[in-house]
Amino acid sequence: TVALPVSPTTSIIFGSKTATIDLFMKTVPHRLLLTYRGEDFFGWQRQDPEPTVQLALEIALQKIYGYPVPVAGSGRTDRGVHALGQVASCEIPPTHAPATLAKALNFHLPAGVRVLSVRREKPGFHARFSAKGKTYLYRIANTDPLHPLEIGRAWHLPRPLNLSAMRKAAKLFVGRKDFASFTSNPGYERKSTIRRIRTIRIVRKKSGMIELTFDGDGFLYRMVRNLVGALTKVVFSMPIFQSVASYSSRLSMSKSNRGTSQHSPRSPNPQLSSEVSQSPR
Repeated sequence: TVALPVSPTTSIIFGSKTATIDLFMKTVPHRLLLTYRGEDFFGWQRQDPEPTVQLALEIALQKIYGYPVPVAGSGRTDRGVHALGQVASCEIPPTHAPATLAKALNFHLPAGVRVLSVRREKPGFHARFSAKGKTYLYRIANTDPLHPLEIGRAWHLPRPLNLSAMRKAAKLFVGRKDFASFTSNPGYERKSTIRRIRTIRIVRKKSGMIELTFDGDGFLYRMVRNLVGALTKVVFSMPIFQSVASYSSRLSMSKSNRGTSQHSPRSPNPQLSSEVSQSPR
């Protein structure tokens, strides 16, 4: 339980320990490193009353501090997308050691999300605007049968895949391009559909799992899954250069078609996602 503020101070109760803070105390940015299970949430962004990661964090912080604490994320993961290293930030008083705050947050958070670490940052730090890059890992189970423990963790695609052809096709997506034809309408206004992909790595594990790692400055709504769908369709359906040239030409589609995914093959959610946000040193 947490005592609600009735004066310029409020009591914070965690377990058997109680601390009192000054509500007018100067706040500082805190960096939260998170991991969560995507199937437990309707994505990152708050959309009441649906359960989202942002909502869960803000509820936990309010239980700890007794007043609303807004939380920002380095990126908006889609519904069902897991996170290995999503970064969030909030402005709170430096009343507790970071490790203590992490334990308090995990005490109040649902089981599907955990705070791996908390770190105080310099003034001006913001999870979204301070992020240097983001990385998505998409897993394809290129085996038959699908291992039961991989259900919900990988896209089961038992047909043969030509990784050499996929790597050649992926090179056409690297760089700063307009990815309007590889996204869907997210339900909110966005300034641009231009993004920069730094690298795309495609490797096959001994287990038969194929991992596609996309590293870039940011990704559009459903962009990664649509790129994966395009790469698999390239190999399945037509000669690589003909099909990839067709997809590449759509990267600069007319404004009237922006915000749709009518041209791009779709695949399931990325089964593992890592949002990387590096703070200034």
